[in-house]
Amino acid sequence: MADRPRYTVAQLSQFYERIALPKDKWLYSVSSLSGKEKYDLLDLLVRHTLLRIPFENLTLHYSWHRTINVRPQHLFNKIVRAPSRRGGYCMENNSLFHTVLLSLGFKAYMAGARVYDEEHDRYGGFSHCVNIVVIDGEKWMVDVGFGANGPTFPVLLSEHKPQSNPPCDDLVETRLVREPIPQAVDQEQRLWIYQHRLGPGEEWTPMYCFVDFEFLLEDIRGMNLSPWKSPHSWFTQKVVLVRFTMAWERDALLDTQSGKDTYASDEAFGVVFIDGVLILLQDSLKWRSGGKIHWQIRFKDEEQRVQAIKKYFGIELDEEDRAAIIGTIGGLDKRRMS
Repeated sequence: MADRPRYTVAQLSQFYERIALPKDKWLYSVSSLSGKEKYDLLDLLVRHTLLRIPFENLTLHYSWHRTINVRPQHLFNKIVRAPSRRGGYCMENNSLFHTVLLSLGFKAYMAGARVYDEEHDRYGGFSHCVNIVVIDGEKWMVDVGFGANGPTFPVLLSEHKPQSNPPCDDLVETRLVREPIPQAVDQEQRLWIYQHRLGPGEEWTPMYCFVDFEFLLEDIRGMNLSPWKSPHSWFTQKVVLVRFTMAWERDALLDTQSGKDTYASDEAFGVVFIDGVLILLQDSLKWRSGGKIHWQIRFKDEEQRVQAIKKYFGIELDEEDRAAIIGTIGGLDKRRMS
């Protein structure tokens, strides 16, 4: 534990500003909190993080270096320091959040996860990670880096119990089951399986399975090579951004004809509930709320996508970043770079 990176009080303050947490909620140690108070703070940090730090892979497409560095200090500089509104994919966002938890004194560790391939009814290798937080002997799975179908609150490690985060206008439910995975030789070995559905009565869909033992930072760095470097990784093929939304953003999001940016201001906000999610995947952008798609936009070219990234996610790409994608597989404009 002694050599684990931690953020300073000043850095935690910057993180709180980044996620728009009201100043009366800023804490720098959980040592004096009760179990319920620890959970309430954890839940608040998860929601604010999901609402303000997007799940995205822009560095793999809109940069000249295309380097994903998951060391905590680099992640702080990339995601937290002003004027950045950038996020990252699983290894980045969950590693940043893990360091915040350790810095506050939470008992937390990272664990490896395998993402489910619905088409082939199989799980891949370890290419995802989650945080497991222990409060009063109970374990909670926390994931701020899976995108639109990830949990939006701490999920208790309890079998077959649907869990949601009421009150909330979104109807999405999650649950954990503990079962063997199809391709495992040892069918007596059970793993935690995170499942998701878009509303009561809908089918449960596996998203990923995860283990319940600690992965070291060295493990996370090794796992990061798969989404970052593998030619089979969809992260290297398509641009993705995901941002969860709040109820008071609804009017602006429904007005798709407005030329104004819909990304909410950076001012702190109080009690909030996740109402929906914006999903940009390659040449399309859609908004899901209440378990249904309200609208979907198709991009004709790079200019439209870059404008949408600024309008809906608050990320402004500079000229060098925009040029880096021209002629690549992720670009919508197939011209070669000059």
